[in-house]
Amino acid sequence: MTLEEGLELISNYKKALEKFRETLPEQSVQLGSEMIKTLSMNSKNEIINLEAIEKALKRQPKFESGLSE
Repeated sequence: MTLEEGLELISNYKKALEKFRETLPEQSVQLGSEMIKTLSMNSKNEIINLEAIEKALKRQPKFESGLSE
């Protein structure tokens, strides 16, 4: 897998998580408010983690290119 493919995969997963979070309020009757809060918080944390991974991956080539010069 290339860096670009990995970044695209992360981007698509983040979009899916954001869409999931948007639809959570509609599920509140079936799931209950506490479950909605938990799922929302978990999804938000996962998006934050994905953004950190994405940021690190984008920085990595710059670091490697500095070593080879």
